Amino acid sequence: MIFPKNSQITLHPNYNKPIRAIAGFIFIVGLALSTCALANTTKTPKKPKIWSGSAAFGYSSVTGTYPSLSLNSKDWILWQYRHWENRMRLSYNYMAASTAVYANRFVLQNQTRYYFKPKVHYVFGDIRYDRNPFDGYYYHLTEIIGEGNIIHLNKTMSLDYQGGVGAQEDQPIGLKYQSNPAARLAVEYEWHLTRHAMFREKVTALLSTANNNTYESVTSVQTRLYGPLSLQLSYTATYNEHPMISYYKKLNTITAADLMYKF
Repeated sequence: MIFPKNSQITLHPNYNKPIRAIAGFIFIVGLALSTCALANTTKTPKKPKIWSGSAAFGYSSVTGTYPSLSLNSKDWILWQYRHWENRMRLSYNYMAASTAVYANRFVLQNQTRYYFKPKVHYVFGDIRYDRNPFDGYYYHLTEIIGEGNIIHLNKTMSLDYQGGVGAQEDQPIGLKYQSNPAARLAVEYEWHLTRHAMFREKVTALLSTANNNTYESVTSVQTRLYGPLSLQLSYTATYNEHPMISYYKKLNTITAADLMYKF
């Protein structure tokens, strides 16, 4: 890992053992699976479960604290059953040259939803784990519950907005572990340009009482190449209001080109 001269960063023993993150993630996944089991015990006719997802791999260009060109992976799995839905997403960026690591960003997010009306109004539980030592933290963990709505603007456009409250837990580099109340606001715009092309824009604001608000914008375009293969171009911009270490940049971006396999 490369850091400016005269700086020294040591790994905290909790860095490789995010017990609370794992426990919270297992709780959300377990909630989704348990609701599936309860649904199967009802007397109504059984409906087949719907699984879908994708696996993507490509290259990305990183700017900010440590500019680099890195390997990139973005995967997600979607489970739907009646009024229930579970979305799981994984993203990983890595770059190393010789013995130096320039990018090592791992994001794991799981959101479980219950729709009161199909694809309209819902409540959700969301947990997200970020591990990226290049933003001044060993890890971030956010646990949010809230509600959202989906507005279908027309046959090709939709707007999904949600808000919730919960807690943000993190381990700043060189400082003690801390936990603070937090609120999360998110808006996602989706536009199906053609039958095989889609534009998506998602903006998220994480507001924390620790005065370290984080804003993220993800812009992506997907187009089908052949069969289950698609090409995805994306641009991710993350802005941290108050980096924990002075030489860390407030704005970091990732521009990625991925080959995606949908199933």
